[in-house]
Amino acid sequence: MDRRHHRLRHGGVAVRDIVRAGKRPGAYSPTPGIAMFSLMSSFRAQLACLVALTFALATGCGGGGSEKYPPGGTLLQQAATATRAVTSLAFSLRTSGDPQVKAKSADAKLLRGGNAQGSVQITELGLPIQLDFVVLGKTVHLKGLTGGWQQQPLSRVAGIYDPSAVLDPDRGLVQLLTTAKNPSTKGRQKVAGQDCYRVDATLAQAPLSRLVPGVSADTPAELWIAKADHRVLKADVKVPSKNGGKPGTATVTFADFNKPFSITAPAQ
Repeated sequence: MDRRHHRLRHGGVAVRDIVRAGKRPGAYSPTPGIAMFSLMSSFRAQLACLVALTFALATGCGGGGSEKYPPGGTLLQQAATATRAVTSLAFSLRTSGDPQVKAKSADAKLLRGGNAQGSVQITELGLPIQLDFVVLGKTVHLKGLTGGWQQQPLSRVAGIYDPSAVLDPDRGLVQLLTTAKNPSTKGRQKVAGQDCYRVDATLAQAPLSRLVPGVSADTPAELWIAKADHRVLKADVKVPSKNGGKPGTATVTFADFNKPFSITAPAQ
């Protein structure tokens, strides 16, 4: 019996000592040092849980709410699906800084079939030149410095700017969304009065260059996707500058989805 009592321990104290003290093992009171150590361990554990809970609440409430943001990849997939259903939209391009792009600004009304009407500002020999255009099928009508409309094959100007590509699911915005890399949801903001998720991603050069002509590599960007209908409302693209300085920004916005635009050939 003594040998078994020596082998059994209760909190580092022999059970034999407990029996001699006339107490049951479950009712044994440890020494003051052991009690203090146990109390401090319990307090530290509770404090750690409290800190962890506070941190979880703080990081989970981005933007002043408790809602967790959807994954960036999911948002881009939803945006691509929503864009495939768009039959028309208004498109705007603005640049700031000195980005290495061909078009400095553009405004257009676009139809999914490729017809488009608007204007684009390009730089030629260091001078800004504004061109008005109407795209009908494979033909583009241009009006620039000469003051009159000129008719040309769309293929001749597509390298400068091709608005017909924006709603083409195989070349434009849909492809841009489905080929984006490393998407990450960063927060929520309003764009044009609508609640949007802001997603950071790297956009592939080929589809991006059809929206921002002159982009020569995969490029980091921020996209704002409407929470209600998953449409892309805005994109900010960081573009290298021409002189190697601070990158410029190309901002693309989309509006007037599915409006019944009427696009016809201009009067000559």
